[in-house]
Amino acid sequence: MDSSEKRRFKRLQITLGLSCRKVGSTADTLYNGRTINVSPGGLYFETTDVAFEKGNLLKVDLTIPPTPGLLEFGGRISGFGKVLRTCSHHGKHGVALEFYRPPKLCT
Repeated sequence: MDSSEKRRFKRLQITLGLSCRKVGSTADTLYNGRTINVSPGGLYFETTDVAFEKGNLLKVDLTIPPTPGLLEFGGRISGFGKVLRTCSHHGKHGVALEFYRPPKLCT
């Protein structure tokens, strides 16, 4: 069995605060969670909300903590993506999201 990595982008195992909204929804609900891993091509996050289904379009904002010498005051990265799959375990709901294009640092 071939165990080589088939993803285009390497994942970074990092926990960041995440907020998102469904694109095109009439409800302007803000959902919160935390990332498990992130790459330029997508991310995986956990949330307590069960609101997501495969195919949902999301606007995602990641909160970057202050980092001395790199991002002194912290920041936010924002992007749009599509939910590829969801799963539930131990009261948490996991969401795999593919970005339409790499997310951008917001000023």
